[in-house]
Amino acid sequence: MPRSSEDARTKPSARTPRVELELKRTVQAPALARAAVSRRCEELELDGSLAQSLILLVSEVVSNAVRHSAGDPAASIELVASFGAETIRVTVTDAGKGFTPRPRDPGRTHDGYGLYLLEKVAARWGVESRGDTKVWFELPRAA
Repeated sequence: MPRSSEDARTKPSARTPRVELELKRTVQAPALARAAVSRRCEELELDGSLAQSLILLVSEVVSNAVRHSAGDPAASIELVASFGAETIRVTVTDAGKGFTPRPRDPGRTHDGYGLYLLEKVAARWGVESRGDTKVWFELPRAA
């Protein structure tokens, strides 16, 4: 993807409603991702609790990419959210070399909630490492 001088660049959506962002790896990235996904939720008139869960998970996964990626700090973070008829799938990609998810340490009260929330809220989620790190999750459109 071409670089942008802005903090986030939104790409046009295809047939399936989507949000595609290229974000600078800065503390503003989670807020920009939340705002873009929130706008799409409003456009699609998603149920409030579904939209809130989606925005929370997007914020957590993008925050993790900003805070924990071992990749080049100048490399962008990419977010793709596809709003299918039955499932919403979000993938966040950073330049890191991957990681193995592990259970949250209950003794650490100040962090470690991102993957814990994925486990509790998402229908499915995972981590893929193929020269970069992709964290993805799915939420059903209907309860």
